[in-house]
Amino acid sequence: MDSRFLHLLESNIPPTPFEVVAIQAEVERLSSKTDPTQHDPELKATLKRYRGILSPIRQIPGEIWGEIFYFATPVVVDSRAKNDLIDLCCVSSAWHEAARQAHGLWANIQLAPLPEGKQYVYNNLVSWLTRSGDLKRGLECRSNEWEYRKENENGYFPTEEGFCPCHSGGSCMWMDDTVVARLMTEGPLLLHRVSFRNMYPQCIGNAMQSFQVAKSGSTSTRSWNQIQELELRMSTARWQGLGWWESPCRLIPPSVTSLVICLPHYRDVFDSEMECQRAKIDIAPAVLGQLTSLVLLCEWGPLHIVTLLQHCSNLETLRLEFGHPSYADKLVLNGLDNSDPLIRRVQVEGGIQLPKLHTLQVYDGCENPIMFLQWIKTPALRFLDLETTGSSLASICPNWTEALDDFVTRSGCARSIQYLRLARDSWDGCEKSQRYFNGKTGLFLSSLSSLKYLTFSNFPIVPVLSTDFQNMEDPSNHGSTLTSCSYGSGKEDVKLLAGYTSKSV
Repeated sequence: MDSRFLHLLESNIPPTPFEVVAIQAEVERLSSKTDPTQHDPELKATLKRYRGILSPIRQIPGEIWGEIFYFATPVVVDSRAKNDLIDLCCVSSAWHEAARQAHGLWANIQLAPLPEGKQYVYNNLVSWLTRSGDLKRGLECRSNEWEYRKENENGYFPTEEGFCPCHSGGSCMWMDDTVVARLMTEGPLLLHRVSFRNMYPQCIGNAMQSFQVAKSGSTSTRSWNQIQELELRMSTARWQGLGWWESPCRLIPPSVTSLVICLPHYRDVFDSEMECQRAKIDIAPAVLGQLTSLVLLCEWGPLHIVTLLQHCSNLETLRLEFGHPSYADKLVLNGLDNSDPLIRRVQVEGGIQLPKLHTLQVYDGCENPIMFLQWIKTPALRFLDLETTGSSLASICPNWTEALDDFVTRSGCARSIQYLRLARDSWDGCEKSQRYFNGKTGLFLSSLSSLKYLTFSNFPIVPVLSTDFQNMEDPSNHGSTLTSCSYGSGKEDVKLLAGYTSKSV
């Protein structure tokens, strides 16, 4: 074995161009010695190792390895992914360096309840997040998920290790664990995102309350007071007392510009419609006024949403999900009390003005996303996405065309909408399409002078558009295709994304 190549044979270091030439010459020299009629295991092993040095895999740059590791690792690293990532770093010094330079691997970390008697190590958390370089950092707190442990040959059994101790009557870990609070209040790193997932509102409130007070350091440098994206996904598996959802909402820092709120199911929270109406999502108007992005999953009824939106004057993107119909009475979800002063004012004004909103997504698990459009006006809207899972639509909104036309006319956004998606979660067949559309639908679509992309999902395309789109090819002949059709009025082509199954119409 040539001593010149020992450092290459004992590592995964890629050879230099000079070394490549030298190794190739050595391989040719040894190959010329090989007698096909004789078996020399030592010589073949040496050739195999030399050829391994010349393998293309050694030439892959560290940046590429880092990208591979990044795509092989969850965006938010939990305890299992953390161990996998550490294993990758232990394969070789080259992989270790590649992972260290892939800053995205270290930018987001998840914290979950630890076994009794254990705590997170502050210096380890800081060291991990420091490796993210200048990237935006995120922290995810998660709890109340079953952990499975193999106890015997009969299989895995659930344990409560993934739950906060308060689940079983103990004290809340987010109140007792000072390490996370220290990271948020005194840590040297500024976090961009903080997420609370599947946590009791009381636990979220405890954590947020602990972030408010620091033992040292000025307010302006605290991570908690600088975060821009906040996610509150609340879980409730037990009653936590009156007004338990209010604490997390009241403690949202004013620096937040992107907010995700997932409220618990109606039936898990309220015993009556009156309780739901009296509930308050207590977010400060100043906080709402700073938001540019809002995602709200709420099946408590539109009154709560309208109450929030009246303060969201800077909102640019809005996503609403109303939940499942079995969780609340239809009257709560679709009816508003006209005696309410706010509702009367909104009705007089023709809807809440959202002047900067360009993206609106409404996913209604109850009856009809179209219904909510009557409460807002969006003059700058470019992207509109509506999806329903309701089955008894005709009794509430007999036709989507009139409702859409009214919304677009009130908002004055006919010239700004570029993308329109109308969807159902299941196929009802051609005979039910009139519940949604009529012969005026094509005329309405023609009025959207800037429309570029039109998506129908689980709707029969041809009956909907045949009145005013005679030149369109039948999508049923193509399955799910991208079809270009002309309005015949001097407008640019519209790309029709037909989410269409192979059914004859």
